[in-house]
Amino acid sequence: MSITLDLMKRAPVAYMATVDGDGLPWVRAVENLRSPDKFPHPSEVISKLEENPMTSYLSINTSSSKLRQVKITPVVAMYYCVPEEYKGVMLRGKAEILDDLEFKKAIWVKGWARYYHKGYSDPDFTILRIKPYWVKVWYKGINEMRV
Repeated sequence: MSITLDLMKRAPVAYMATVDGDGLPWVRAVENLRSPDKFPHPSEVISKLEENPMTSYLSINTSSSKLRQVKITPVVAMYYCVPEEYKGVMLRGKAEILDDLEFKKAIWVKGWARYYHKGYSDPDFTILRIKPYWVKVWYKGINEMRV
Protein backbone atom coordinates (compact mmCIF):
# COMPACT_ATOMS: atom_id res chain seq x y z
CA MET A 1 0.00 0.00 0.00
CA SER A 2 2.92 2.40 0.59
CA ILE A 3 3.70 2.36 -3.16
CA THR A 4 0.13 3.42 -3.87
CA LEU A 5 0.23 6.26 -1.33
CA ASP A 6 3.61 7.42 -2.60
CA LEU A 7 2.29 7.60 -6.18
CA MET A 8 -0.80 9.48 -5.08
CA LYS A 9 1.29 12.07 -3.25
CA ARG A 10 3.85 12.51 -6.03
CA ALA A 11 1.48 12.70 -9.00
CA PRO A 12 1.51 16.28 -10.33
CA VAL A 13 -2.18 16.01 -11.28
CA ALA A 14 -4.84 13.32 -11.14
CA TYR A 15 -7.26 12.21 -13.82
CA MET A 16 -10.93 11.69 -13.08
CA ALA A 17 -13.29 9.57 -15.16
CA THR A 18 -17.04 10.02 -14.93
CA VAL A 19 -19.97 8.76 -16.96
CA ASP A 20 -22.47 11.12 -18.57
CA GLY A 21 -26.24 10.66 -18.91
CA ASP A 22 -25.75 8.75 -22.18
CA GLY A 23 -23.42 6.23 -20.49
CA LEU A 24 -20.34 7.68 -22.20
CA PRO A 25 -17.04 8.20 -20.34
CA TRP A 26 -15.43 11.58 -19.71
CA VAL A 27 -11.83 11.90 -18.50
CA ARG A 28 -10.18 15.11 -17.39
CA ALA A 29 -7.20 16.33 -15.39
CA VAL A 30 -8.00 17.58 -11.89
CA GLU A 31 -5.89 19.11 -9.14
CA ASN A 32 -4.29 16.55 -6.82
CA LEU A 33 -5.15 17.80 -3.34
CA ARG A 34 -3.19 14.85 -1.87
CA SER A 35 0.08 16.33 -3.22
CA PRO A 36 1.98 17.93 -0.34
CA ASP A 37 4.33 19.62 -2.82
CA LYS A 38 1.61 21.35 -4.83
CA PHE A 39 -1.08 21.70 -2.14
CA PRO A 40 0.66 21.56 1.26
CA HIS A 41 -2.23 23.05 3.24
CA PRO A 42 -5.14 20.97 1.83
CA SER A 43 -3.08 17.76 1.87
CA GLU A 44 -2.21 18.30 5.53
CA VAL A 45 -5.82 19.03 6.51
CA ILE A 46 -7.10 16.02 4.56
CA SER A 47 -4.43 13.73 6.06
CA LYS A 48 -5.43 14.76 9.58
CA LEU A 49 -9.19 14.36 9.03
CA GLU A 50 -9.41 11.38 6.66
CA GLU A 51 -8.90 7.86 8.04
CA ASN A 52 -8.34 6.24 4.63
CA PRO A 53 -5.17 7.67 3.04
CA MET A 54 -6.36 6.57 -0.43
CA THR A 55 -9.53 8.66 -0.35
CA SER A 56 -9.38 11.40 -2.98
CA TYR A 57 -10.63 14.96 -2.56
CA LEU A 58 -11.35 17.39 -5.38
CA SER A 59 -12.29 21.05 -5.46
CA ILE A 60 -14.69 21.60 -8.36
CA ASN A 61 -17.19 24.09 -9.67
CA THR A 62 -20.75 23.33 -8.62
CA SER A 63 -21.75 24.33 -12.16
CA SER A 64 -19.35 21.83 -13.79
CA SER A 65 -20.18 18.83 -15.94
CA LYS A 66 -18.24 16.72 -13.41
CA LEU A 67 -20.78 17.45 -10.70
CA ARG A 68 -23.77 16.91 -13.01
CA GLN A 69 -22.32 13.54 -14.04
CA VAL A 70 -21.53 12.50 -10.45
CA LYS A 71 -25.12 13.26 -9.47
CA ILE A 72 -26.32 10.87 -12.19
CA THR A 73 -23.68 8.17 -11.68
CA PRO A 74 -21.60 8.60 -8.51
CA VAL A 75 -19.17 5.77 -9.35
CA VAL A 76 -15.96 7.29 -10.74
CA ALA A 77 -12.36 6.35 -11.43
CA MET A 78 -9.29 8.31 -10.42
CA TYR A 79 -5.86 7.81 -11.95
CA TYR A 80 -2.63 9.09 -10.41
CA CYS A 81 0.64 8.65 -12.25
CA VAL A 82 4.27 9.66 -12.39
CA PRO A 83 4.65 9.52 -16.20
CA GLU A 84 8.43 9.67 -16.41
CA GLU A 85 8.64 6.59 -14.16
CA TYR A 86 5.83 4.63 -15.88
CA LYS A 87 4.10 4.18 -12.53
CA GLY A 88 0.43 4.68 -11.85
CA VAL A 89 -2.51 3.80 -9.65
CA MET A 90 -6.18 3.68 -10.57
CA LEU A 91 -8.92 3.80 -7.97
CA ARG A 92 -12.60 3.12 -8.46
CA GLY A 93 -14.93 4.55 -5.91
CA LYS A 94 -18.07 6.42 -5.08
CA ALA A 95 -18.00 10.21 -5.18
CA GLU A 96 -19.71 12.11 -2.39
CA ILE A 97 -20.57 15.80 -2.46
CA LEU A 98 -19.35 17.56 0.69
CA ASP A 99 -21.35 20.65 1.61
CA ASP A 100 -19.69 21.20 5.00
CA LEU A 101 -18.78 24.91 5.07
CA GLU A 102 -16.29 24.41 7.93
CA PHE A 103 -14.42 21.76 5.91
CA LYS A 104 -14.37 24.04 2.87
CA LYS A 105 -12.95 26.81 5.05
CA ALA A 106 -10.36 24.46 6.56
CA ILE A 107 -8.87 23.40 3.21
CA TRP A 108 -9.28 26.73 1.41
CA VAL A 109 -6.31 28.00 -0.61
CA LYS A 110 -6.19 31.77 -1.29
CA GLY A 111 -5.29 31.19 -4.95
CA TRP A 112 -8.62 29.47 -5.50
CA ALA A 113 -10.35 32.86 -5.39
CA ARG A 114 -9.67 33.17 -9.14
CA TYR A 115 -12.10 30.24 -9.62
CA TYR A 116 -14.42 30.86 -6.67
CA HIS A 117 -14.68 34.64 -6.42
CA LYS A 118 -16.68 34.64 -3.18
CA GLY A 119 -14.15 32.47 -1.36
CA TYR A 120 -14.84 29.23 0.47
CA SER A 121 -18.54 30.14 0.82
CA ASP A 122 -18.95 30.63 -2.95
CA PRO A 123 -22.01 28.65 -4.10
CA ASP A 124 -19.94 27.48 -7.09
CA PHE A 125 -17.32 25.88 -4.80
CA THR A 126 -17.87 22.19 -4.14
CA ILE A 127 -15.72 19.47 -2.65
CA LEU A 128 -15.94 15.88 -3.85
CA ARG A 129 -14.69 12.96 -1.75
CA ILE A 130 -14.01 9.70 -3.58
CA LYS A 131 -13.80 6.67 -1.32
CA PRO A 132 -12.08 3.83 -3.20
CA TYR A 133 -13.34 0.26 -3.16
CA TRP A 134 -10.92 -1.07 -5.81
CA VAL A 135 -7.30 -0.20 -6.58
CA LYS A 136 -4.93 -1.27 -9.34
CA VAL A 137 -1.26 -0.32 -9.34
CA TRP A 138 1.13 -0.42 -12.27
CA TYR A 139 4.59 -0.80 -10.79
CA LYS A 140 7.06 -3.66 -11.22
CA GLY A 141 4.52 -6.48 -11.43
CA ILE A 142 2.20 -5.28 -8.69
CA ASN A 143 -1.33 -5.75 -9.89
CA GLU A 144 -4.63 -5.35 -8.20
CA MET A 145 -5.78 -5.13 -4.62
CA ARG A 146 -9.12 -4.39 -3.06
CA VAL A 147 -9.73 -1.67 -0.51
